[in-house]
Amino acid sequence: MAREVPMPRLSDTMEEGRVLQWYKQVGDSVKKGELLAEIETDKAVMDLESVEEGTLLQLLVAEGGSAALGAPIALVGDESEVGTEAAVAAPTAPATDDAAQGDAVTDGATATTTAGQPADAARTQGATKRIKASPLARRIADEQGLDLSRIKGTGPGGRIVKDDVEKAAREVAVADDPTAMPSESEVASLSRMQATIVRRMLESKTTVPHFYLTLEVDMSAAKAMRAEVNAAWSEEERISFNDLVIRATAMALMRHPDANGSYQDGGFVYHEEANIGIAVAVPNGLLVPVLKNCDTKPLRQLAVEAKVLVERTREGKNRPGDLEGGTFTVSNLGMFGVRDFYAIVNPPQSAIIAVGGIEPRPVVRDGEIVVRDIMYLSISADHRILYGAPAAEFLRDLKDLLENPYNLLI
Repeated sequence: MAREVPMPRLSDTMEEGRVLQWYKQVGDSVKKGELLAEIETDKAVMDLESVEEGTLLQLLVAEGGSAALGAPIALVGDESEVGTEAAVAAPTAPATDDAAQGDAVTDGATATTTAGQPADAARTQGATKRIKASPLARRIADEQGLDLSRIKGTGPGGRIVKDDVEKAAREVAVADDPTAMPSESEVASLSRMQATIVRRMLESKTTVPHFYLTLEVDMSAAKAMRAEVNAAWSEEERISFNDLVIRATAMALMRHPDANGSYQDGGFVYHEEANIGIAVAVPNGLLVPVLKNCDTKPLRQLAVEAKVLVERTREGKNRPGDLEGGTFTVSNLGMFGVRDFYAIVNPPQSAIIAVGGIEPRPVVRDGEIVVRDIMYLSISADHRILYGAPAAEFLRDLKDLLENPYNLLI
């Protein structure tokens, strides 16, 4: 009996996904946990692992095609059920630009790449080295006589998109003719991730009643404690200041349910666990992978898991579940020398913490001026669920935990 493989939910905001690449072809055996396809969501490019076992009977969505969340994209069953009809369907909505295209586009029963090669030949040729590029980027590169292997991609997962090829073409033109001047103004189309960021940030700022609080945190003791434990722990376990903020935030959230809540459908949802999103800059965008159950994990474990999660995100290798389930978010720009800033609430979460850099500053202690390592923390909060006084109490407890850092080791 044939079983449907649905388009999975790979992020909180996902409504549809695009099949960029099938790792299996009709007739191939499929085991549970094996990579089945590469899927582009509104946030990232992720691998889809099979939850079925059997033989791949049919591909219902071709490479480059899109499907709504939960819609069937393939059929898996017994080997005897493999039919003689065309096994690859045409893309659901062939697109005209990079924001709506994958690596290859099929045309009816015979799949072809944008260069006009049969898809089977293209797969064979790409088996040793597959270059990730949108069909439009491939076509432009072919027209311009450009070698895609020499072009660096800035799309999701390092994919080469139209803007990358056009930039390379301009560089070649200038190299051939130094007097040639590039165009002074260009219009770049949005990637799916950028379009999602635009939509969600606009939604947040126009529908969420933000308010902001800021305070100073004396990180001198935290700085000394970090140096002490990092000297004793292994390289993989060494902690960053952001790890300290995440651990302290998780502990403070357990004391302040409103801060760990969400405003959804006209009601309040209070979360029992602290799943903290970490804002991570990626090429041409921003992703927020979620570190789960931060309230129950020791600092050493959090540090290890955070490194792996952030690295996976920057490399475009997020796994299903990495980008969903967050109850609170931490955004840190301190490494860029930013002193303080206000972040935008990530709906439906109640608040987000903005972390600035640590710098030595003169402060008054016991009537004397001394130099201490000061960090600014700001909270942006949704006033529908988190009010001024509770937000200030949460921020005060967070400050107290960071200024008494050995409590973070408990």
